[in-house]
Amino acid sequence: MSRNTERKDRSRMLAKEQSLAELEQAIGDREQVGADREQARIDLEQLTHDEQREQRSTPDHRQATILDDRQARIDREQITRDVNQEALDHAQAGRDDNQEALDETQALINLPTSQQPETAGPSAIQRGATSRARAAHERADAALIRAQAALTRAQAADSRAQALGPTVD
Repeated sequence: MSRNTERKDRSRMLAKEQSLAELEQAIGDREQVGADREQARIDLEQLTHDEQREQRSTPDHRQATILDDRQARIDREQITRDVNQEALDHAQAGRDDNQEALDETQALINLPTSQQPETAGPSAIQRGATSRARAAHERADAALIRAQAALTRAQAADSRAQALGPTVD
């Protein structure tokens, strides 16, 4: 295969990669908008809850229990939202790294033929493998964060169930 044909093939493959990267970014942006809306909803609910607490004039045990339960739910939702935001931030960092790599590749492809890099040697392959291993580690960290969020939700559900006491059938 001639160098010119190889260069065109690499450019075509890079264009496909760039399209995928742009699609991933658009999806990530949409997820972030959803997360921002969720945060605004939680903030509004917290504000409403705080106002209800302040307006309570007489100590009513039932009302206090309801407000405490509501505060606990708002707190759980905030924790879940924070964990999800951390995962979104992680994903954005990965997309940024991917875009940087695509930009670097495009710069290499645009070099004159005499300046094009040679076929990768063992050290370049090792660096690539190390980079992929780091990316896999970051994905594993994100999976751990999601698992911790699920555990937190399960513990909160268990606490609620224990607070309600045994159910009567």
